Amino acid sequence: MGRPGTILLTGGFGFIGAALARRLVGMGRNVAFVELGPADSGRLGGSRGKVEVREVDLRDHAGVMAAVREIAPDTIVHLAAYYSIDHRPEEVPALVGTNVQGLASLLEAARAAGTRLLINTSSCFVYEQTGKPLAEDGPMRPANLYALTKRAGEELCGHYSSEYGMAISTLRIFSPYGPGDHDRRLIPSVIKSCLAGEAPRVSSGRQMWDFIYIDDIVEAYVQAIGRLPDGHGTYNIGSGNAVAVRDIVSRIRQLMGPGPEPLWGAIPHRKSEIWSMTADITRARRDLGWEPKTQIMGEGLERTVRWFVEKYGGMPK
Repeated sequence: MGRPGTILLTGGFGFIGAALARRLVGMGRNVAFVELGPADSGRLGGSRGKVEVREVDLRDHAGVMAAVREIAPDTIVHLAAYYSIDHRPEEVPALVGTNVQGLASLLEAARAAGTRLLINTSSCFVYEQTGKPLAEDGPMRPANLYALTKRAGEELCGHYSSEYGMAISTLRIFSPYGPGDHDRRLIPSVIKSCLAGEAPRVSSGRQMWDFIYIDDIVEAYVQAIGRLPDGHGTYNIGSGNAVAVRDIVSRIRQLMGPGPEPLWGAIPHRKSEIWSMTADITRARRDLGWEPKTQIMGEGLERTVRWFVEKYGGMPK
């Protein structure tokens, strides 16, 4: 049987999931994970032994139904996703199966279990690029198949909310960064190149992206957990400001000291390149009482660089 007040996370071993789990455990909340299989739990730190983990593939409908029934969570925070910007044909079953079918199973399980609130995670990639701040009711044009599956997930949430009266919030996350980020992303990859004394391989750097620090993202989920939307509420989670990728790379190099010049243009632009994205965060401020606090060109990059330097063993000579 489940415990009163239990919060169930999918994707709990990921960058955002682990940071949220550490925060919730620190708040004294009961936390359970539904995970695909064994994973590196290093991101959980001292919270590792305080989280219940069930190994269930989200594509296993019966398994998801059973796990949610047994845990009986008060709240579900859905962070798990199959992520691929330029997908290969063989990735289609995992993309659609995890991101669409998996969410449908989770919604059905939450409905059957009488879960109080489900928080879904979506992406800024669902929007059409307009060159203006992106509001939740703005035009949609998913940039790739991954974004299309996230948009389909939002539609599922809307259906379950209107059809069954479920309270559901969807957080559209803009570009996340911070300590513990995935090595393949822009900021960690540039930091690691600098640590190795190598020239960072980057694109033209002309993109203007809205980066949001991990602690601010976690705070958004905490605020969302404490508020029941009227139906299906959708919220942008970004800084509200766009910064040029070129400026971010230059700031990292400034923080890390002299090194080889970046190889601008070494990485070609994608066909579906995101050139400009800025979150309109008016609704999140109003409805969630949430406000981002960490500026990327200040404390955000400083803390991130410091964490990766400590992890990988110091600056290059």
